[in-house]
Amino acid sequence: MAEKAFERFLFESFQEGIFFRELRLSEKEVSRLKKLYPAAEIKPTSTGGAVLRKSWYEVNLDPGALKRKTYDSVVQENFRLKKEIEKLKNHHQENKPSS
Repeated sequence: MAEKAFERFLFESFQEGIFFRELRLSEKEVSRLKKLYPAAEIKPTSTGGAVLRKSWYEVNLDPGALKRKTYDSVVQENFRLKKEIEKLKNHHQENKPSS
């Protein structure tokens, strides 16, 4: 696959926020992918096939995304719980009997 065509293929494969795909790639394409995305995690999932000498690979362009997503979701949940506690405190104070 020509370089520009391969770059377009990658762009289309990983658009819309997708960072993980299983792709069938040649050794040359894997080398090109590593040059374009040095931080990417590329794991072979099968041995080379007879057709075009390509193998299947798990490609993760952003290996840290899962950790960040987990952290971000914890932060969001913490924020949501703080708001809920604040609401409960306000509700309790509003409904407190006068002495």
